[in-house]
Amino acid sequence: MRRNPAPLGERVTVLVSPDIAYAAVADVTRMGQWSPEVRGARVLGTPGPVRVGTRFVGLNRASWLPWATLCTVVSARPGSCFAFKVSFLGVALSQWTYRFREVPGGCEITEEWLDLRSPVAGRLLTAVSPAITGVLRRRERNRTTMRATLAALRTELEDG
Repeated sequence: MRRNPAPLGERVTVLVSPDIAYAAVADVTRMGQWSPEVRGARVLGTPGPVRVGTRFVGLNRASWLPWATLCTVVSARPGSCFAFKVSFLGVALSQWTYRFREVPGGCEITEEWLDLRSPVAGRLLTAVSPAITGVLRRRERNRTTMRATLAALRTELEDG
């Protein structure tokens, strides 16, 4: 049983097409431009558009100490859905999903975080994670960073 079975989600409407929004988000090397916690990413393997199975290293920093995660793309449907699973030292942590839905004048982007930590790994990571990341309440922190990420993404996309 998961510690937090309910996904956490935020959404924003932007004045661009779902294809344009998807292209920005699926270029994982750009996430550091919008996220207050992500500093960037390095795609592993052959260059080119990400697809299911693409792996990348996520570079993060919440306070003074940076950390890296291994991420694997699990959904890559242009203009519709982009998702990846995150692990740290071989332990599943989460899945991040971005959905894109056309609305009049643009698209709605939904960002969703799902906690994948098992109860045992969750307890262990909850104990050591603040020392590594500086974050005491991951779920609350993610809601705050999701809102900031989506606002920055909207600004970037609409300003061109």
